[in-house]
Amino acid sequence: MQKKLLIAGGSGLIGTALAKEANLQGWEITILSRHAGTGRIVWDPEKGTIDIKDREAYDAIINLAGASIAEGRWTEKRKKEIYQSRIDSCHTIEKYVREGRLTTSFYLGISGIGIYGDRGNDIVDVDTPIVNGDDWLIKTTIDWESGHMAFADLDIRTIILRTGIVLSLDGGALKEIMSTPGIGVLSYFGNGKQVWSWIHIHDLIRMIFFCIGDANTKGVYLASSPHPVSNKILTKTINHYLKPKRLVVGVPKIVIATILGETHRVLFESCNASSAKIEGEGFQFEFPSVDAAVKNLLKK
Repeated sequence: MQKKLLIAGGSGLIGTALAKEANLQGWEITILSRHAGTGRIVWDPEKGTIDIKDREAYDAIINLAGASIAEGRWTEKRKKEIYQSRIDSCHTIEKYVREGRLTTSFYLGISGIGIYGDRGNDIVDVDTPIVNGDDWLIKTTIDWESGHMAFADLDIRTIILRTGIVLSLDGGALKEIMSTPGIGVLSYFGNGKQVWSWIHIHDLIRMIFFCIGDANTKGVYLASSPHPVSNKILTKTINHYLKPKRLVVGVPKIVIATILGETHRVLFESCNASSAKIEGEGFQFEFPSVDAAVKNLLKK
């Protein structure tokens, strides 16, 4: 029997890659979307509604929904949108599961290592205490994860993946670095020493399916490679595989802060995330080093 997968946030970077791989694996895919179409169910998280007439059963529900934290300045309006888009999506799906209109035995929600804040070179793992809960981004992520964990209270195997920076040619940090304004220039941010925990998009999608398939997995995992690197090293690695090469320069922090406002934080905070827990479950990265990851993406 064909397995059924429900994806919220299916039009984003991760969701698009997930749906593509699920299709290759033979899953029947349904996307929760604001717009009607083949393979879609219309929903409105702000109103808490999903257009289900009877009951829908799925082998897995993957919730990737949430406005990007890296797009646009963090105005109060934008902060509210980032927060509510995450909370509303969790609450809406959870309500329909609790009422029996959606059924599943597996739920996976995406989160971010931003929950740790700026930790310098300190290594963080799933047991590292969360501090500075008054910080709006940390609080947003804490509340987001609470929304995900509500599914565990419904006796559903529940997983949260705290993702690092996702490397892909279709969006995210790699594309942003490569699109730096200026002919023949590639930029790192400030002194470039900030630690970036990252993951190849292919490994992230593999990790999601690994978690679906391994009944022993549950709880929180850090979805980042075993070898975080500095922003400067990542930029230089990208340049190594570019043709033609570019001039690698640092953009002063004050310049980026002036352009992006408070949003510039996401470029300068350090988080040295450990992948030990997911590796302990038996997951193996195909691209554990940034050199291998960037080479794979840019040599295509």
